[in-house]
Amino acid sequence: MFNQNYHNIVFEVTNKILEQQKKSRNLFCLVSGPQGSGKTTFTGIIKKELIKKKLKVLVLSIDDFYLSKKDRLQLSKKISPLFITRGVPGTHNLNFLKKVLNIFFSNKKKDYHLPYFSKAEDDIVKSRFHHLQFPYDVFILEGWCINYQGENNTSLKKPINSMEKKFDQNMKWRNYVNKKSKEYFKTIYKKSHCSIFLRIPSFKYVFQYRTKQEKSIPKKKRMNAGQLKKFISFYERITKNLLVSKKNKFNIEISIKPNHNYAGLKYNNFKY
Repeated sequence: MFNQNYHNIVFEVTNKILEQQKKSRNLFCLVSGPQGSGKTTFTGIIKKELIKKKLKVLVLSIDDFYLSKKDRLQLSKKISPLFITRGVPGTHNLNFLKKVLNIFFSNKKKDYHLPYFSKAEDDIVKSRFHHLQFPYDVFILEGWCINYQGENNTSLKKPINSMEKKFDQNMKWRNYVNKKSKEYFKTIYKKSHCSIFLRIPSFKYVFQYRTKQEKSIPKKKRMNAGQLKKFISFYERITKNLLVSKKNKFNIEISIKPNHNYAGLKYNNFKY
């Protein structure tokens, strides 16, 4: 159960978004946080509160834009075998995301069918779509790597875990992820009006949180502990960077306790 402080912070952030929306007719908001930090619950509550204020809200995850298994296979052959695993920048269909954002900013009436990615199938399900009905007043994009700006070449050269050390000796995976991260920031994130970061105590909690999430997937398609640890290693570099680097700037930072209750709220004023 969430405590009163959690609800107070969520509602305070909601009011900040409402204030900003009055200044920007089409408000584009980013919500970032490590795997299992509670982004879906957080954005769900905010969406409900904004709807109560008669606003039309679109919430999508960066996960909704994953490349198909076939496209990731091609990328793995072209750049690095590590790209068969979804997650990092470079494994998303950036053209789809750009199109959704452009339609949103146009403020025009338009129906758009976004392909549906199933995590259980680890692939796009051709029979399903996200039916988006524009225009929307607010577009919230959430995800584990949202607003990440990439890192310098010096820090990039040092492997952060055994996966990078063993399977990315030529740095092709790291370099491509870093290049795409900068592209995501320049073409998508930099266009946002507000950004929110859910800060967990440390990276070590990601496995604990992600294990809990895995239970929502059909048993036959769940990852075991070993598979999960390997999967999370793909996320480690960017997650740790977001948690410690002063370069990554957010308008609002929410510090989170290990049990997911909120400990504090911090506002940052900055310009890109």
